[in-house]
Amino acid sequence: MGHPRGTRRSASIAILSVASVLLSSYYSVSASAIAPPLAARLAATKRKTQKVAANSAPSSTASPNTVSISHSESSSGAMASTSTTVSTKKAASSNPIVQLATYVKDSFVNFKDGLGQMNLDHRRCNDIRAKQRTFATKNGLKRPRGVKGIQTGGISYEEYDFLRKGLVDRNKLLAVSMVMACLPNYFVYYLWSFPDMMPSPFLKVKDMQEISRERCHAVISTLLDIEKGARVAPWTAKLNPFGGRATQRAMDRLGNFVSAGSAALEEYGVSGPSGCKVILKKLRDEIYTKDAPSKQRMLLAGNTIPKQFVKGLTKAISADPLNKGSSFFGITPLKHIESVARADEFIIDQSVDIDSINSNLLAEACSARLIGGPGWTDEERKEALLRWLKEAEVKPRAAVEAGAGHYNGNLARAALMCYNALDATRDPRSDSRLMRSLYQGQMVDPMKMIESAN
Repeated sequence: MGHPRGTRRSASIAILSVASVLLSSYYSVSASAIAPPLAARLAATKRKTQKVAANSAPSSTASPNTVSISHSESSSGAMASTSTTVSTKKAASSNPIVQLATYVKDSFVNFKDGLGQMNLDHRRCNDIRAKQRTFATKNGLKRPRGVKGIQTGGISYEEYDFLRKGLVDRNKLLAVSMVMACLPNYFVYYLWSFPDMMPSPFLKVKDMQEISRERCHAVISTLLDIEKGARVAPWTAKLNPFGGRATQRAMDRLGNFVSAGSAALEEYGVSGPSGCKVILKKLRDEIYTKDAPSKQRMLLAGNTIPKQFVKGLTKAISADPLNKGSSFFGITPLKHIESVARADEFIIDQSVDIDSINSNLLAEACSARLIGGPGWTDEERKEALLRWLKEAEVKPRAAVEAGAGHYNGNLARAALMCYNALDATRDPRSDSRLMRSLYQGQMVDPMKMIESAN
């Protein structure tokens, strides 16, 4: 039997942990989807509030307690994915006790709503899995469990994405439960250190401008690291007096990357979505091999990709919280590339129409591949996504069938992501103004050049 003081301390920690949920969510409930029953209840609450406000305030003055509900629906089939944001505005009180009581109350309300959201998401995931099992039975197949089961057909891309997010949320919930059960005294610090580890109903949505800015910074820092690694020996080289030749070979190899990359980016047409074709053409001998690629090359380990590229790619991927997965310290580039590859295979195998993907899912799909940034239209994203699928999935399948050899899809997608991140930095709509001036600040108007030449 536990000590009463230890029980009270555990209870206090649990209350603090529930209140800390609001540090990352406040009044935003950004889940992957909300089932129609909850949306109906919220709509009924809105109508009731409006009716009470109309009866109590005959003038045009707004009621102090208002509830604003906004829906963005993306339906596919019988069920719809609805994102609901509930914001409550109350008259601020100057009494600190009232403020604390209101904060604790709102924390519990949002925590309860988040749990209800997860329950609704779980039920819809079960319905989608049942739909897949029915499809597999009709085609004489068996739906496997886990990640492989998500690849089973019979569902739309929106339902596929919903299942994938549901799997990540379950893994996050398991991790949070383990930390709360095993380390209750450190749970609050866990939330402060890893706010992106909360399931999607409690996850704060990141602004696209902020994502663009972080990715621009990752690109610039990676370029600096690459140039420094090609010219300055690391400090660890001094610890091994007999490793001078190996260090020099590594620096020369990185210098060759710099020369090849600079030459490729300076070619005409290496900009925008069409530039990925030129990049893959340059790397064709590395991507297609006669012999099956070794495990080291498939894992992008060793000398396959310099560590500076891997570090920068990790920063660019982790800039979007939706890409981090359920790992404490963020997802590795290899795991993220494998997740993107499965999504590419589903789109091609199930003949998904890109035009049928709604704007939110389209933006998420492009962000997962480091395509584009703020200000991109749906048409631009569709064009870039189609180009990605063509170069990373459609063409390689045809090339392998034609006898081109073995295809290293992980290396090809890593190269495309690096190019997309760099190209997004050069986009005039990127959020980092100072970095854009590096590319565009000294650009001369072609008409002025013609006039000066005459």
